Amino acid sequence: MSVKYMILGCLLDAPAHGYEIRQRFKRFYNQAHGLNEGQLYTTLRKLEEEGLVTKELMHQEKSPPRKILRPTEKGRREFYDWVRSGEDPDRVLFDFFHAFSFLQKCNYFMHISPEDALALIDSQMERESKKAGELKRARDDMISRNVNWHRVRIIEFGISFQETKIKWLAGLAGEIRARS
Repeated sequence: MSVKYMILGCLLDAPAHGYEIRQRFKRFYNQAHGLNEGQLYTTLRKLEEEGLVTKELMHQEKSPPRKILRPTEKGRREFYDWVRSGEDPDRVLFDFFHAFSFLQKCNYFMHISPEDALALIDSQMERESKKAGELKRARDDMISRNVNWHRVRIIEFGISFQETKIKWLAGLAGEIRARS
């Protein structure tokens, strides 16, 4: 997903200033989702130049004014066109390699001992289980805060993905044990 559309979507949820956008990304994605300050402010400037957002100064008593960004009608149309397009410009044939980078190591397990491979798999299973637990806690928190059900379903996809990885790792470990 393009950062441009992530930001427009964030602003459709509610107008915000740059720092608040980063905070929303951190809360929702549990990280800034690869969005560093330079990229954020460069993208915001481009969105404004393209007429997709407007900037409004919000005066504060003891601080400099904040620049609150809102999507324009043109920005809304472009965002909705993107959502409806069904396009996936970042699509890669073997995108699961990127989504589960541990597979890159697995690709070379024939060069290490079965014991070393099993130790790596066990360690990875622990990490994946921890991620699944974190996602489940995030989902429960979202439900308790009445977050839109579409977003809860996205987190549930993440939980399912984690569980699939754990199941696959367990199967791989079993196969390594059976073959050694």
